Amino acid sequence: MFQQRATVRLPHGIHSAIAHRLHHAASHFSSSVFLRWGGETASLRSIVAVLALGIQVGTEIEILGDGTDEVEAVGAVAAMIQSTTDA
Repeated sequence: MFQQRATVRLPHGIHSAIAHRLHHAASHFSSSVFLRWGGETASLRSIVAVLALGIQVGTEIEILGDGTDEVEAVGAVAAMIQSTTDA
């Protein structure tokens, strides 16, 4: 399992459109990808679980990957989360 810390820089945090984009990005990898914050962990396979974390701008989270391309998967998700645009 590979993990990386990232600070959410998206202006509105992780809302439904962003959760959908993260889900879509993670689906391109064979590895499972998870977000961890506040003692809770959510799979990017579940948009609802990601939204339930309530992640706001400025929050430091952990991104975890498990599988053959875990480093690439976590890197791709981290890049999206650390972006400063919702577009």
